[in-house]
Amino acid sequence: MELNEEKLKKWEETFSFILDKMEEAIKRTEIFVELVRENQLQEQSRLNDSYHEIVERFKGQSKKETEVHGEQMNTMLKSLSTKIEEISDAENNRENALEQIQNTLHQEQNRFNKSFDVILDSFRLASNKSLSELIEKQEKAYTQHVNKILQFIQIIKFEKVWTNIGNGYNPSTGIFTAPRQGVYHITAVVMSQSGQLLYLHLKHNNDYTAGIHVTGDGYKTGTFDVVFSLQKGDTISVGCKNGIRVFSNNDKYTTFSGYLIA
Repeated sequence: MELNEEKLKKWEETFSFILDKMEEAIKRTEIFVELVRENQLQEQSRLNDSYHEIVERFKGQSKKETEVHGEQMNTMLKSLSTKIEEISDAENNRENALEQIQNTLHQEQNRFNKSFDVILDSFRLASNKSLSELIEKQEKAYTQHVNKILQFIQIIKFEKVWTNIGNGYNPSTGIFTAPRQGVYHITAVVMSQSGQLLYLHLKHNNDYTAGIHVTGDGYKTGTFDVVFSLQKGDTISVGCKNGIRVFSNNDKYTTFSGYLIA
């Protein structure tokens, strides 16, 4: 009985010791947990502070960059506005200069027209002509020759053409047609056969305006040198009576010329 009591007592002491150890371990665990919790709270607080600091720093930097970019944008807008004003001023100046040039051209044109009218009136009085207007001077000329003996013809065809500015002369017909109204200088030189009669006429449209009658021995030449006031489409030709023989060869003794002089 005493033995059992002694064992029971030892067991109680052992159990009490184990409980004490367990309580001590629990306290240590609670202390450790509390320390860990405090450390977590401190770390969380530190992280929160760092986060807020980073956020504030980012906000500040963003604000500065925004202000810088805003200033740059304002500067660019001001520069663009200045350029637009300069372009607008340049365009206005160009339009003003163009208007001045146009006014000057109109004034010069009016001055030229008045001077031209004075010159035209003076020319009309000097030449005693009643032309409706003096056309621009553009030389119309032709020069032809005959290089073979012609016989039994009415209109002399100067088939070899040297010059035909304006295409007024038709070598297939021997007729010059005035391409425009104006004053023309007409000349012709025609050689006869040796010892034969030479009878020529200068024809304006359907009118015989000048004639040549040459007789005698040897070769003879007849010459026309006439100024005509022609209308556009008027015709000029050199002709001879039937039976009259005209002489020419490669030396070009027989020629027909005309050109616009006014």
